[in-house]
Amino acid sequence: MKNTARLILIAMATALSFGAAIAQQAEDQGTPPSDLPPVPQIPSIADIEKSKAEKIDQFVPLDLRFRIGVIGDFQQQLETTTGPQTRVKTPLVLIDPATGKLGVYAKNFPARIVANSPNGNWVIGIAGSGAVEGSSGSRDRECAVSLDLQTGDIKMIAEFALRSNFQAVFASDSNNVIYYCVNEPGSVNTITRYELAKATATPVPAEGNRFYFYGLKPGGKPALWVLDPLRIVDYPILTLLGLQNGEVQDTIEFPGCKDVYVNDSGDEVVATVMSGAEGSLGVMKLADKALKQVPGLVLTKPTLKWAHKSEAVIAKESTTTNDRFLWIDLKTGQVRELFSAMFKISNWDISPEDDALIFISDSKVDPILFVVPLDPNLKVVNRIKLADVDNVSWLGCLHPPAQKGSWLERLLPF
Repeated sequence: MKNTARLILIAMATALSFGAAIAQQAEDQGTPPSDLPPVPQIPSIADIEKSKAEKIDQFVPLDLRFRIGVIGDFQQQLETTTGPQTRVKTPLVLIDPATGKLGVYAKNFPARIVANSPNGNWVIGIAGSGAVEGSSGSRDRECAVSLDLQTGDIKMIAEFALRSNFQAVFASDSNNVIYYCVNEPGSVNTITRYELAKATATPVPAEGNRFYFYGLKPGGKPALWVLDPLRIVDYPILTLLGLQNGEVQDTIEFPGCKDVYVNDSGDEVVATVMSGAEGSLGVMKLADKALKQVPGLVLTKPTLKWAHKSEAVIAKESTTTNDRFLWIDLKTGQVRELFSAMFKISNWDISPEDDALIFISDSKVDPILFVVPLDPNLKVVNRIKLADVDNVSWLGCLHPPAQKGSWLERLLPF
């Protein structure tokens, strides 16, 4: 079986195209095509907080049920006795893509979000220690924190050195439990089961020192796909660890591959095989371990995300002059272009129900947020200029709370 996988990978690599594309004159980064109407911009944070700006002008309403979350540096100009001063805040701003309504939840949440609960009640982020109460305050350390969106409480989970690779996933059977690993350099690391409401931590007795998470496998005995903590080769080896006693349930090697991506159900993997800047994709059902090439597909510097409800991935290609997004149906091999941009793109995400793609232009000044419906029959593209926003640390899709009278209704000025 391993030799078969190697032969398939070699065939995939030799199928890559090496033709050089003729470079075109690049347009300014973050500049939309000139034939589009002016871009509406997000109001000031002060106006949003005072409910003076209830929604974004010129926003086309869509039938979408998630929330877009943005965390960045928002500049506020203050008049003082010594003259005008600039104050920087990092709020969590939420945008309702169904209506364009706005809200500021955490007025100062200097964190990048790494996980959020399916019921919309919890957010897990990473912030500098100097911004977290109860931490050491060191510039050389960071903290993982939990944000309770019902109460607004922010609590520290763990503190660790900079350049650690902290990862967290919510348990498949509880919205109140996460599994995390700090992956701190120079330290012995463990996978920890953490109950958010009670702030109790229980280590999972798995053997190893670095546990890079690739996805949960839900079921009667929940397990987690991790990069093999004992590997000594330069290609990915995935290990399935039981989350009750840390036992190794399965191990799969991907010789010749660069990156692997596990789907939400933990039963299928997409692997990339690269030759220079170009790559092709292989798909593996983890039950039978047969890697099959997606035929006729060559991608340039691809990054991938699995769709949540479909056997498909969205690939972002990045060339010298433009970025674009492709919907790739892994059952049929059909490819559909979602958006082609004559500018560079930074953060992006897929909505929980696979009904929208969101992304922002890679611009230092006033980046533009795009909301692209994934229904091919909807030709709407909403654009929002994030005015006075610098250093966007996170952009993503958040689950709306399931219960009535939730934090969206009680705490946000929608």
